[in-house]
Amino acid sequence: MKKLLLSLAICFLAASTYAQSITADQLVNRTIAFHDPDGWWDRVKMDMVIEMKTPNRPARLSNVVVDNINGGFEISVLNNDKLLEWRVDGKDSCDFKVNFVAPTVAQADSLNLTVDRAKFLRNYYTYLYGLPMKLKDEGTRIDDEVIETTFIGKPVLALRVTYDESVGEDIWYFYFNPSTYAMVGYRFYHDEAKNDGEYIVLEDMVIEQGFRIPRNRSWFTNAEDKLLGTDYLKKFKVDKGW
Repeated sequence: MKKLLLSLAICFLAASTYAQSITADQLVNRTIAFHDPDGWWDRVKMDMVIEMKTPNRPARLSNVVVDNINGGFEISVLNNDKLLEWRVDGKDSCDFKVNFVAPTVAQADSLNLTVDRAKFLRNYYTYLYGLPMKLKDEGTRIDDEVIETTFIGKPVLALRVTYDESVGEDIWYFYFNPSTYAMVGYRFYHDEAKNDGEYIVLEDMVIEQGFRIPRNRSWFTNAEDKLLGTDYLKKFKVDKGW
């Protein structure tokens, strides 16, 4: 027990030292340098297979393509024996398929094969799997203070982030290993005073073409610490736009 307390004390002192000696801008730059050391994020195509597991529901596989070379996005999901596909090209045009053919109006309505849904999925996956690089996006407001705190019982450095109204209304906190600057999790609130929203724990790492992307993402409620589900990155391929 004494050894554990001593180890935690040392970690806190280390985190405190780092927080005092690093600015918010430096922390963002260093975490990006850890995850994308060659600066290729804006010029890559990522092909991913993601398995989503949620309590009391069957696992679901999705094939996701984030194409930053051409500005495109694709996702295909097997849902109740139907293969559903949403596509968005670089000009924001959308296309949908059910078992490789265009859906009927009734199918599109019942299966949410809509433009709004396609763009939501594009923004969702591009944002989450583009972190921490996406912290450089226009409309991102990063507080100046580097916060010393803990996340799932471990000392971390944290940044509080809000967004221009046109981008988003939630309040986010991002957590980083104080030694390597790896992103270890994040948290968002719709209303911070109510402790609503969720936090996401990042575990393990996939390394491909220099990229370091978290393999597993587990989602929990802020208020109850209730597990909502885990996304497992089963395949990760990177093509660089030379």
